[in-house]
Amino acid sequence: MITKWDNRFLGLARHISAWSKDPSTKVGAVIADRHNRIVSLGYNGLPRKIEDNPSRLQDRETKLALTLHAEQNAILFAQGRAWGGTIYTWPLPPCAHCASQIVQAGLYRVVSHVPTHEHLSRWAASLRLAYDVLREAGVMVEDAELDGDKSEALKAPSLEEDVSAELFDVISDLLKSHGY
Repeated sequence: MITKWDNRFLGLARHISAWSKDPSTKVGAVIADRHNRIVSLGYNGLPRKIEDNPSRLQDRETKLALTLHAEQNAILFAQGRAWGGTIYTWPLPPCAHCASQIVQAGLYRVVSHVPTHEHLSRWAASLRLAYDVLREAGVMVEDAELDGDKSEALKAPSLEEDVSAELFDVISDLLKSHGY
């Protein structure tokens, strides 16, 4: 169940995402403990001491090779204090690699923005694997929308668009896992 604190921390993750210098995708993450205290923040970007120069950020291959995801940064900055907490991510759910790090860091719950059709179509395989890893490890996964969110979020199990069978399976699994 999504609480007012979940909405606050997800809103903070949205705010933190704006700090990213990535010209195409800005992601934010917040880790909070069970007492609703902020443990760590993170956004996607190049490692510290590495210049955010346009040539690196505009070259997709270089950018992807060097960029730390928001979840990775938040876990690293938590310095072991993430255990038993919740990670909030905006606007994307964790990828498979970040899901493994979330499990390893001992986080018990993930709250992320409801994935859009665009995100699902681009990252279906990674999102499916991420959800499988998190479920197998016993990490609770909850999708949420913020009040006033006008994104093209996935809101219902029926799709009016023509989508691939794989994408439809991912969407169906996500909806079933969240009680739709």
